[in-house]
Amino acid sequence: MRVLLIRYHDRGNVNTRLPASLNKRQGVLPPLGIAYIAAVLEKAGHEVGIIDAIALNLTKEELTERILEFDPTLVGVTSMTPSFPGGLEAAQIAKECGAIVVIGGPHLALYPQETLSYPCIDYGVIGEGEYTLLELIEALEKKRPLLSIQGLVYKENSKIHINEARIVKDLDKLPFPAFHLLPMKKYSSIIGLTPVTTMISTRGCPYRCHFCVKTPSDKKYRMRSPSNVVEEMEYVVKNWGVREIMFYDDVMTLKRDHIVGICGEILRHGLQVKWETPTRVDHVDKELLQLMHEAGCIRLRYGIESGDPQILELMQKRISLERAKEVFRWTKEANIETFAYFMVGYAQETQETIKRTLSFALELNPDLVMFTAVTPLPATPLYQMAKDGALFQGDYWRDFTLRLRSDRIPYFFPETEKWVKRSYRSFYLRPSYVLRSLGKIRCWNSFKKHLDAVMGIFLFEMKGSKH
Repeated sequence: MRVLLIRYHDRGNVNTRLPASLNKRQGVLPPLGIAYIAAVLEKAGHEVGIIDAIALNLTKEELTERILEFDPTLVGVTSMTPSFPGGLEAAQIAKECGAIVVIGGPHLALYPQETLSYPCIDYGVIGEGEYTLLELIEALEKKRPLLSIQGLVYKENSKIHINEARIVKDLDKLPFPAFHLLPMKKYSSIIGLTPVTTMISTRGCPYRCHFCVKTPSDKKYRMRSPSNVVEEMEYVVKNWGVREIMFYDDVMTLKRDHIVGICGEILRHGLQVKWETPTRVDHVDKELLQLMHEAGCIRLRYGIESGDPQILELMQKRISLERAKEVFRWTKEANIETFAYFMVGYAQETQETIKRTLSFALELNPDLVMFTAVTPLPATPLYQMAKDGALFQGDYWRDFTLRLRSDRIPYFFPETEKWVKRSYRSFYLRPSYVLRSLGKIRCWNSFKKHLDAVMGIFLFEMKGSKH
């Protein structure tokens, strides 16, 4: 079967909390989810294409032309809940081009009934889609029943059926993502080296943070073998000239043996590539950080989220501020860059708690920081607090999915955007930070990236902001 997989623009995402002035400068990274699906389908003998409309900056008309040119039997579209209007637009385009339309991504696990209520969407995928989509294609080709396909949502006799979600138990059995189908030269990161790509070494996360959406695939933590991970790292370096790999694991260092094994394999192979990953301050130590640096780790992303102990407890982060300070000191001593994430405007937030967060960010003094305006995402305790606090009536995200509303979820703290702007400027425009950044510039490309980032701070604008 001819199959086309699409990542489309986030049309209608009125709830993006990343400042528009920074969002357009941050770069674009490969969509691993559909690249994995494409690899599995190709291995099974299907003809597969990928259209990354974001990386290619395609218009609606250009997307239509590309779909017609490929002439797929089936089109798969990936979507998250805030960007569902964009996913729906892509689905409508694909249906008008005569294709069977399947939609997947985190959104489907949350609102499967509402999503498949649209005539342009024929099937949905809950959980990890590699083998669900493969089995769906085989069932359609051989006219087999759909009841036993794990992870499938389908329509039958005017009724929507939702099968049990699927997760992939053995990640080593997955082929490497189909990088050859992606516009690899279009990917970049404002903070990273170029060429750049993304990878995962684990799937799932055992933590239950108050604000985090937990889809079925998050519920079981699974690891690839270190040899399998490093083999893929070698593959992208050899075939695509990749200089930096950005791991998208939730907590890559959760199991110490796993990350130690990866570092050991990198050193044993003599692999020369830089890499970074998100992790937690309670899952690293001094010895491990030194080993990671030796193996090419150049940056660690830590979710600190708040500098106020009570807000941190409400978030269920299960970390202490003292531990954060200790780990940031260790990370810097290991010559690894630090990237800290903070939230602004959480439930029960006050001006004083926000000030504590900004003060703590300045005290930690990471190399990079992101201040995010809080959004209550569906199926989270934070979302329930927003409903209980009457920030909106009914189920906002269900109504958003059904296009019954297009307004923005209100903030818990009315002056959130003002404080996000103030936090960014207070951190990045300090003379000491500016001088430190200038000292790191070693080439023209690095200078341009730094200048672009500074312009994003000077021209700071939240999407839809009036401030």
